[in-house]
Amino acid sequence: MPIDRDRIAQLHREAPLTDIHAHPSLKAYLFRRNLWRHYRSGSTFNPFSSRSDFRMLARGGVGVVWNALHLPERELFGCFWLRAAGLLVLPAYAKLVRGRPFTRLLEMAGAMEREIARRPAFVELATTAADVRRIRQLGKIAVVHTVEGAHALEGDPGNLDRLADHGVAMLTLSHFFDNGVAEQTRGIPRGHFVSVFCTYDLGWSRPVPLTDFGKTVLQRLTRLRMLVDVTHCTPGARAAVFQEMDSSRPVVASHVGVHAVQADPYNLQDDEIRHVAATGGTVGVIFMTHWLAAGAPKKGLEAIWRTIEHVHRVTGTFDHVALGTDFDGFTDPPDDVRDASQLGRVTRLLLERGVPEEDVRKILGGNAQRALERGWR
Repeated sequence: MPIDRDRIAQLHREAPLTDIHAHPSLKAYLFRRNLWRHYRSGSTFNPFSSRSDFRMLARGGVGVVWNALHLPERELFGCFWLRAAGLLVLPAYAKLVRGRPFTRLLEMAGAMEREIARRPAFVELATTAADVRRIRQLGKIAVVHTVEGAHALEGDPGNLDRLADHGVAMLTLSHFFDNGVAEQTRGIPRGHFVSVFCTYDLGWSRPVPLTDFGKTVLQRLTRLRMLVDVTHCTPGARAAVFQEMDSSRPVVASHVGVHAVQADPYNLQDDEIRHVAATGGTVGVIFMTHWLAAGAPKKGLEAIWRTIEHVHRVTGTFDHVALGTDFDGFTDPPDDVRDASQLGRVTRLLLERGVPEEDVRKILGGNAQRALERGWR
Protein backbone atom coordinates (compact mmCIF):
# COMPACT_ATOMS: atom_id res chain seq x y z
CA MET A 1 0.00 0.00 0.00
CA PRO A 2 1.57 3.32 -1.06
CA ILE A 3 2.34 5.85 1.65
CA ASP A 4 0.35 8.80 0.39
CA ARG A 5 -0.73 11.97 2.17
CA ASP A 6 -4.25 10.70 2.73
CA ARG A 7 -2.96 7.64 4.55
CA ILE A 8 -0.73 9.78 6.77
CA ALA A 9 -3.56 12.23 7.49
CA GLN A 10 -5.84 9.35 8.46
CA LEU A 11 -3.25 7.99 10.91
CA HIS A 12 -2.89 11.46 12.42
CA ARG A 13 -6.66 11.62 12.98
CA GLU A 14 -6.86 8.12 14.40
CA ALA A 15 -3.87 8.38 16.78
CA PRO A 16 -4.59 11.33 17.35
CA LEU A 17 -1.26 12.96 16.55
CA THR A 18 0.03 14.35 19.87
CA ASP A 19 3.00 16.48 20.82
CA ILE A 20 3.62 16.00 24.55
CA HIS A 21 5.98 18.97 24.90
CA ALA A 22 5.71 22.23 22.94
CA HIS A 23 5.71 25.91 23.89
CA PRO A 24 3.14 27.90 21.89
CA SER A 25 2.18 29.79 25.06
CA LEU A 26 5.74 31.10 25.52
CA LYS A 27 5.55 33.09 22.30
CA ALA A 28 1.94 34.14 22.91
CA TYR A 29 2.85 35.51 26.33
CA LEU A 30 6.30 37.02 25.86
CA PHE A 31 5.84 38.49 22.39
CA ARG A 32 2.03 38.77 22.24
CA ARG A 33 1.98 36.49 19.24
CA ASN A 34 -1.29 35.75 17.49
CA LEU A 35 -1.21 31.95 17.39
CA TRP A 36 -3.65 31.92 14.48
CA ARG A 37 -0.98 33.48 12.30
CA HIS A 38 2.27 31.84 11.21
CA TYR A 39 5.28 34.13 11.36
CA ARG A 40 8.36 32.10 10.46
CA SER A 41 9.81 28.70 11.25
CA GLY A 42 13.44 29.25 10.36
CA SER A 43 16.06 26.55 10.03
CA THR A 44 18.12 27.45 13.12
CA PHE A 45 17.62 28.82 16.64
CA ASN A 46 15.35 31.86 16.49
CA PRO A 47 13.54 33.23 19.57
CA PHE A 48 10.95 34.88 17.33
CA SER A 49 10.12 31.74 15.36
CA SER A 50 6.65 30.22 15.36
CA ARG A 51 6.73 26.45 15.03
CA SER A 52 3.71 25.28 17.00
CA ASP A 53 1.14 27.98 16.29
CA PHE A 54 -2.36 26.76 15.44
CA ARG A 55 -1.76 27.09 11.70
CA MET A 56 1.26 24.80 11.85
CA LEU A 57 -0.52 22.36 14.17
CA ALA A 58 -3.50 22.15 11.84
CA ARG A 59 -1.32 21.82 8.74
CA GLY A 60 0.54 18.93 10.34
CA GLY A 61 -2.62 17.21 11.51
CA VAL A 62 -1.76 17.61 15.19
CA GLY A 63 -4.84 16.80 17.26
CA VAL A 64 -3.46 17.21 20.78
CA VAL A 65 -0.71 19.48 22.07
CA TRP A 66 0.60 19.39 25.62
CA ASN A 67 1.31 23.08 26.06
CA ALA A 68 4.33 23.54 28.35
CA LEU A 69 3.88 26.61 30.52
CA HIS A 70 7.44 27.67 31.25
CA LEU A 71 8.70 30.91 32.72
CA PRO A 72 12.44 31.13 31.94
CA GLU A 73 14.44 31.35 35.16
CA ARG A 74 15.62 34.75 36.29
CA GLU A 75 19.14 33.36 36.76
CA LEU A 76 19.47 33.42 32.97
CA PHE A 77 19.63 37.20 33.13
CA GLY A 78 22.71 37.13 35.32
CA CYS A 79 24.40 37.19 31.91
CA PHE A 80 25.11 40.70 30.62
CA TRP A 81 24.44 39.74 27.01
CA LEU A 82 20.99 38.29 27.75
CA ARG A 83 20.12 41.32 29.88
CA ALA A 84 21.13 43.57 27.00
CA ALA A 85 19.10 41.50 24.54
CA GLY A 86 16.15 41.56 26.94
CA LEU A 87 16.16 45.34 27.04
CA LEU A 88 15.58 45.36 23.28
CA VAL A 89 12.23 43.65 23.90
CA LEU A 90 11.46 45.43 27.16
CA PRO A 91 7.85 44.24 27.71
CA ALA A 92 8.94 40.59 27.44
CA TYR A 93 11.98 41.20 29.64
CA ALA A 94 9.84 42.82 32.32
CA LYS A 95 7.57 39.78 32.43
CA LEU A 96 10.58 37.58 33.12
CA VAL A 97 12.34 39.61 35.81
CA ARG A 98 9.52 41.42 37.65
CA GLY A 99 6.61 40.18 39.68
CA ARG A 100 6.04 36.79 41.25
CA PRO A 101 6.95 33.81 39.03
CA PHE A 102 3.80 31.87 39.90
CA THR A 103 1.62 34.86 39.03
CA ARG A 104 3.47 35.25 35.75
CA LEU A 105 2.96 31.56 35.00
CA LEU A 106 -0.81 31.95 35.43
CA GLU A 107 -0.66 35.00 33.16
CA MET A 108 1.01 32.82 30.53
CA ALA A 109 -1.79 30.28 30.86
CA GLY A 110 -4.26 33.12 30.43
CA ALA A 111 -2.51 34.34 27.28
CA MET A 112 -2.80 30.85 25.78
CA GLU A 113 -6.43 30.56 26.75
CA ARG A 114 -7.23 33.89 25.09
CA GLU A 115 -5.71 32.56 21.87
CA ILE A 116 -7.86 29.43 22.19
CA ALA A 117 -10.95 31.56 22.77
CA ARG A 118 -10.44 33.36 19.44
CA ARG A 119 -11.72 30.30 17.55
CA PRO A 120 -13.57 27.91 19.88
CA ALA A 121 -14.91 25.95 16.92
CA PHE A 122 -11.37 24.78 16.08
CA VAL A 123 -9.54 24.38 19.40
CA GLU A 124 -10.44 23.81 23.05
CA LEU A 125 -8.65 23.54 26.39
CA ALA A 126 -8.86 20.06 27.93
CA THR A 127 -8.92 19.82 31.72
CA THR A 128 -9.31 16.03 31.98
CA ALA A 129 -8.25 13.04 29.91
CA ALA A 130 -11.90 12.49 29.00
CA ASP A 131 -11.98 16.05 27.68
CA VAL A 132 -9.20 15.19 25.24
CA ARG A 133 -11.27 12.37 23.73
CA ARG A 134 -14.42 14.50 23.58
CA ILE A 135 -12.63 17.42 21.92
CA ARG A 136 -11.04 15.13 19.33
CA GLN A 137 -14.40 13.52 18.54
CA LEU A 138 -15.58 17.03 17.67
CA GLY A 139 -12.67 17.35 15.24
CA LYS A 140 -10.97 20.11 17.25
CA ILE A 141 -7.42 20.47 18.54
CA ALA A 142 -7.17 19.68 22.26
CA VAL A 143 -4.73 21.75 24.32
CA VAL A 144 -3.45 20.26 27.58
CA HIS A 145 -1.61 22.53 30.01
CA THR A 146 1.61 21.26 31.61
CA VAL A 147 4.23 23.17 33.62
CA GLU A 148 7.97 22.96 32.99
CA GLY A 149 10.14 23.67 36.00
CA ALA A 150 9.16 23.55 39.68
CA HIS A 151 10.89 26.89 40.23
CA ALA A 152 7.53 28.44 39.36
CA LEU A 153 6.04 26.99 42.56
CA GLU A 154 8.06 29.50 44.60
CA GLY A 155 8.64 26.84 47.25
CA ASP A 156 4.93 26.54 48.03
CA PRO A 157 3.40 23.08 47.45
CA GLY A 158 -0.03 24.67 47.76
CA ASN A 159 0.53 26.21 44.35
CA LEU A 160 0.20 22.70 42.92
CA ASP A 161 -3.42 22.72 44.07
CA ARG A 162 -3.97 25.95 42.15
CA LEU A 163 -2.39 24.40 39.06
CA ALA A 164 -4.58 21.32 39.39
CA ASP A 165 -7.64 23.53 39.70
CA HIS A 166 -6.52 25.24 36.50
CA GLY A 167 -6.44 21.90 34.69
CA VAL A 168 -2.67 21.37 34.55
CA ALA A 169 -1.86 17.74 33.75
CA MET A 170 1.87 17.43 34.47
CA LEU A 171 4.86 19.03 36.19
CA THR A 172 8.43 18.82 34.86
CA LEU A 173 10.39 18.80 38.11
CA SER A 174 13.68 20.41 37.03
CA HIS A 175 15.05 22.81 34.47
CA PHE A 176 18.31 24.78 34.13
CA PHE A 177 19.06 25.86 37.70
CA ASP A 178 18.84 24.59 41.28
CA ASN A 179 15.17 24.93 42.25
CA GLY A 180 15.30 23.15 45.61
CA VAL A 181 13.24 20.22 44.31
CA ALA A 182 15.29 17.81 42.17
CA GLU A 183 18.85 17.96 40.89
CA GLN A 184 19.08 19.29 37.35
CA THR A 185 21.39 18.06 34.63
CA ARG A 186 23.01 20.47 32.19
CA GLY A 187 20.17 21.58 29.93
CA ILE A 188 21.99 24.30 27.99
CA PRO A 189 24.04 22.51 25.31
CA ARG A 190 27.72 23.28 25.08
CA GLY A 191 28.23 25.21 21.89
CA HIS A 192 24.77 26.79 22.09
CA PHE A 193 25.09 30.54 21.75
CA VAL A 194 23.99 31.02 25.39
CA SER A 195 26.84 28.77 26.53
CA VAL A 196 29.28 30.64 24.27
CA PHE A 197 28.44 34.13 25.53
CA CYS A 198 27.32 33.41 29.10
CA THR A 199 28.88 31.64 32.06
CA TYR A 200 26.49 30.14 34.60
CA ASP A 201 26.75 28.15 37.77
CA LEU A 202 24.60 25.19 36.73
CA GLY A 203 25.56 23.14 39.76
CA TRP A 204 23.42 21.63 42.51
CA SER A 205 24.06 22.81 46.07
CA ARG A 206 22.06 20.18 47.98
CA PRO A 207 23.42 17.02 49.66
CA VAL A 208 20.73 14.81 48.06
CA PRO A 209 19.39 14.71 44.47
CA LEU A 210 15.75 14.86 45.65
CA THR A 211 15.06 17.19 48.58
CA ASP A 212 12.43 16.82 51.30
CA PHE A 213 10.49 19.54 49.52
CA GLY A 214 10.84 17.52 46.32
CA LYS A 215 9.34 14.51 48.09
CA THR A 216 6.49 16.70 49.29
CA VAL A 217 5.92 17.83 45.69
CA LEU A 218 5.78 14.21 44.50
CA GLN A 219 3.31 13.28 47.23
CA ARG A 220 1.14 16.27 46.34
CA LEU A 221 1.25 15.39 42.64
CA THR A 222 0.13 11.85 43.47
CA ARG A 223 -2.76 13.11 45.59
CA LEU A 224 -3.82 15.57 42.91
CA ARG A 225 -3.43 12.93 40.17
CA MET A 226 -1.01 14.97 38.10
CA LEU A 227 1.75 13.39 36.01
CA VAL A 228 5.43 13.62 36.93
CA ASP A 229 7.98 14.49 34.23
CA VAL A 230 11.64 13.63 34.94
CA THR A 231 13.11 15.50 31.94
CA HIS A 232 16.05 17.72 32.98
CA CYS A 233 16.63 15.62 36.13
CA THR A 234 20.05 14.04 36.67
CA PRO A 235 20.33 10.24 36.71
CA GLY A 236 20.53 10.45 40.52
CA ALA A 237 17.39 12.54 40.72
CA ARG A 238 15.57 10.25 38.31
CA ALA A 239 16.51 7.24 40.46
CA ALA A 240 15.24 9.03 43.57
CA VAL A 241 11.96 9.91 41.85
CA PHE A 242 11.47 6.32 40.69
CA GLN A 243 12.07 5.10 44.23
CA GLU A 244 9.72 7.64 45.77
CA MET A 245 6.85 7.23 43.30
CA ASP A 246 4.05 4.71 43.62
CA SER A 247 4.74 2.18 40.85
CA SER A 248 1.11 2.41 39.71
CA ARG A 249 1.60 6.07 38.73
CA PRO A 250 2.88 6.70 35.18
CA VAL A 251 6.19 8.54 34.94
CA VAL A 252 6.88 10.60 31.83
CA ALA A 253 10.11 11.86 30.25
CA SER A 254 8.53 14.37 27.91
CA HIS A 255 11.41 15.59 25.72
CA VAL A 256 14.58 13.52 25.86
CA GLY A 257 16.92 11.26 23.92
CA VAL A 258 18.46 7.93 24.94
CA HIS A 259 21.91 7.52 26.45
CA ALA A 260 22.82 4.49 24.30
CA VAL A 261 22.50 6.60 21.14
CA GLN A 262 23.78 9.93 22.50
CA ALA A 263 25.72 9.56 25.75
CA ASP A 264 24.68 12.53 27.84
CA PRO A 265 23.33 12.61 31.42
CA TYR A 266 20.27 14.43 30.06
CA ASN A 267 19.24 11.25 28.22
CA LEU A 268 17.66 8.10 29.65
CA GLN A 269 19.72 5.00 30.25
CA ASP A 270 18.24 1.60 29.42
CA ASP A 271 17.20 0.74 32.97
CA GLU A 272 15.45 4.11 33.22
CA ILE A 273 13.57 3.45 29.99
CA ARG A 274 12.46 0.10 31.42
CA HIS A 275 11.34 1.80 34.64
CA VAL A 276 9.26 4.37 32.74
CA ALA A 277 7.69 1.52 30.77
CA ALA A 278 6.94 -0.47 33.95
CA THR A 279 4.89 2.45 35.29
CA GLY A 280 2.87 2.69 32.09
CA GLY A 281 4.57 5.97 31.26
CA THR A 282 6.12 7.15 28.05
CA VAL A 283 9.35 8.59 26.62
CA GLY A 284 8.84 11.68 24.46
CA VAL A 285 11.52 12.02 21.77
CA ILE A 286 12.88 15.57 21.60
CA PHE A 287 13.36 17.20 18.19
CA MET A 288 16.78 18.69 18.87
CA THR A 289 19.67 16.75 17.44
CA HIS A 290 22.12 17.84 20.14
CA TRP A 291 20.37 15.32 22.40
CA LEU A 292 19.80 12.71 19.68
CA ALA A 293 23.09 12.22 17.84
CA ALA A 294 26.80 12.89 18.22
CA GLY A 295 27.87 16.06 16.47
CA ALA A 296 24.34 17.53 16.41
CA PRO A 297 23.70 17.02 12.67
CA LYS A 298 21.49 19.52 10.87
CA LYS A 299 18.99 16.87 9.81
CA GLY A 300 17.24 14.82 12.45
CA LEU A 301 14.80 12.29 11.03
CA GLU A 302 17.30 9.45 11.15
CA ALA A 303 18.28 10.33 14.73
CA ILE A 304 14.62 10.45 15.75
CA TRP A 305 14.15 6.99 14.25
CA ARG A 306 17.22 5.56 16.02
CA THR A 307 15.89 6.88 19.32
CA ILE A 308 12.42 5.39 18.78
CA GLU A 309 13.98 2.14 17.63
CA HIS A 310 16.15 1.94 20.74
CA VAL A 311 13.21 2.42 23.11
CA HIS A 312 11.47 -0.38 21.19
CA ARG A 313 14.52 -2.62 21.48
CA VAL A 314 14.82 -2.03 25.24
CA THR A 315 11.13 -2.49 26.07
CA GLY A 316 10.24 -5.01 23.36
CA THR A 317 7.28 -2.88 22.31
CA PHE A 318 6.29 0.50 20.84
CA ASP A 319 3.96 1.10 23.80
CA HIS A 320 6.21 3.58 25.62
CA VAL A 321 7.43 6.12 23.09
CA ALA A 322 5.86 9.42 22.01
CA LEU A 323 6.81 12.70 20.34
CA GLY A 324 7.92 15.61 22.53
CA THR A 325 9.28 18.13 20.05
CA ASP A 326 10.08 21.10 22.31
CA PHE A 327 9.02 23.35 19.41
CA ASP A 328 9.04 27.05 20.33
CA GLY A 329 11.09 26.34 23.44
CA PHE A 330 14.05 28.45 22.24
CA THR A 331 15.53 25.26 20.77
CA ASP A 332 17.14 24.45 17.42
CA PRO A 333 14.96 21.83 15.67
CA PRO A 334 16.19 19.63 12.83
CA ASP A 335 16.22 21.19 9.38
CA ASP A 336 14.09 18.34 8.02
CA VAL A 337 11.37 18.64 10.72
CA ARG A 338 11.51 22.28 11.68
CA ASP A 339 7.88 22.84 12.69
CA ALA A 340 4.61 21.04 13.44
CA SER A 341 3.47 21.18 9.82
CA GLN A 342 6.23 18.69 8.91
CA LEU A 343 5.41 15.97 11.46
CA GLY A 344 4.00 13.85 8.66
CA ARG A 345 7.61 13.19 7.68
CA VAL A 346 8.04 11.27 10.95
CA THR A 347 4.89 9.25 10.21
CA ARG A 348 6.15 8.46 6.71
CA LEU A 349 9.51 7.39 8.14
CA LEU A 350 7.86 5.02 10.64
CA LEU A 351 5.84 3.39 7.88
CA GLU A 352 8.86 3.13 5.59
CA ARG A 353 10.79 1.39 8.38
CA GLY A 354 8.06 -1.21 8.61
CA VAL A 355 6.38 -0.17 11.85
CA PRO A 356 2.82 -1.62 11.80
CA GLU A 357 0.06 0.99 11.60
CA GLU A 358 -1.27 -0.06 15.02
CA ASP A 359 2.11 0.79 16.54
CA VAL A 360 2.43 3.98 14.51
CA ARG A 361 -0.82 5.16 16.08
CA LYS A 362 0.59 4.38 19.53
CA ILE A 363 3.76 6.40 18.88
CA LEU A 364 1.88 9.32 17.37
CA GLY A 365 -0.64 9.66 20.19
CA GLY A 366 -2.05 6.48 21.68
CA ASN A 367 0.69 6.13 24.29
CA ALA A 368 0.31 9.76 25.34
CA GLN A 369 -3.44 9.36 25.76
CA ARG A 370 -2.95 6.21 27.86
CA ALA A 371 -0.59 8.10 30.19
CA LEU A 372 -3.17 10.86 30.60
CA GLU A 373 -5.95 8.42 31.36
CA ARG A 374 -3.89 6.50 33.89
CA GLY A 375 -2.17 9.43 35.54
CA TRP A 376 -4.28 12.58 35.24
CA ARG A 377 -7.14 12.89 37.69
